[in-house]
Amino acid sequence: MKTIKLTLYEFGELDANAQQKALNACRDLNLVWDWWDYTYDDFMTICGLLDITADKKSIHFDGFYAQGDGSSFNAGVDFPGLLTTIKNKGWRGYAPKLDFDFGWPGIDKRVLELVERGKIDMNARIISRTRGYGVVVDLGVYPAFHPVKNYDLIYGELDDLEKWLDGVAQILNRFLFKGLQESYEYLTSDEAVTEAIEANDYWFTADGKKATRLEALAND
Repeated sequence: MKTIKLTLYEFGELDANAQQKALNACRDLNLVWDWWDYTYDDFMTICGLLDITADKKSIHFDGFYAQGDGSSFNAGVDFPGLLTTIKNKGWRGYAPKLDFDFGWPGIDKRVLELVERGKIDMNARIISRTRGYGVVVDLGVYPAFHPVKNYDLIYGELDDLEKWLDGVAQILNRFLFKGLQESYEYLTSDEAVTEAIEANDYWFTADGKKATRLEALAND
């Protein structure tokens, strides 16, 4: 039989070097749950205020510090509602300090008026790329099967409008990824990890090794 006595310490009792070792060992402590869920919900709220209906189940990301990292999502777009919200910055009631550099569609005013009034039938969508991360867009406008005066001009303007929507989609996707990265960086920061360690009453050896299992063995 052999008896071993081991003194354990709370995080605040460790010296600076041991605390850093403890922090590194517990760096993922706040990532054991679906930590991205709040960012998803916030993103969907912003999209909803823009009359963009994002599908939460379609949101995917990989991050955050390697080539090829990014995010993507699928969404339907109510174009007249989107234009109205951008014009009025209608998301400011929810996020007063948030600003988006969407600009305004530089297309023929007569065509834009038809879009704003819902006179052009479209099924605009934001779509996840098939490979990797990122988004593409589709206005969902199909050529008419009967002659329409100046329709070629209208289709040309709608091509430019689709490019503008692509810019909106890219801005939103960057906003999503940035929000995820900021959440990740906070949750793995020294401050957040320290709070989690203290909230969970973790104990450590003098050199900063987590002693949760040792404590459990001692209580058996």
